[in-house]
Amino acid sequence: MVVSRFGVMFFDDPVAAFANIGRALRPGGRMAFIRAAQAEGNEWLQAIAALRDILPVGGFGAPGSPGMFSLADPARTGEVLSAAGFERIDAVRVDAYGTWGRDAEDAAAFLLDSGPGRHLTGQVGPEVRDRAHQRLREILRAHEGDGPLRLRSAAWLVAAARPERRA
Repeated sequence: MVVSRFGVMFFDDPVAAFANIGRALRPGGRMAFIRAAQAEGNEWLQAIAALRDILPVGGFGAPGSPGMFSLADPARTGEVLSAAGFERIDAVRVDAYGTWGRDAEDAAAFLLDSGPGRHLTGQVGPEVRDRAHQRLREILRAHEGDGPLRLRSAAWLVAAARPERRA
């Protein structure tokens, strides 16, 4: 069994990469991974994108090219996995709320000090970084309530199998 959580979207040559993974599986072996769905379904990403007048927010990858959304289209994912030799391919969209921090300040720090946010803030000076943190805190205040700050995320749960050995 192969399992990946948001790690397979960054392959330069996804067909070759998945074929290599398939060779590591025994016949009939299975693979499951979760990958980002479209940006519109991810409130955390929409919040970061709202900073595009402050930070160098560009694309995070488009379907067909390496990046966060390279496999966001289920049809493209199916084509890639089929070309890599997988069968019984299935994709199910999963929408869920996740906890991003205790409050807006905690969530803004997490979003801008890790992952894509850290990449963006690493390209600007301290004053711009501080302005981005302040603006993101303001944006995220709308999501505060009783308890931790939660944001909706969207992903695809994909399952596939290596063909059984043929007699």
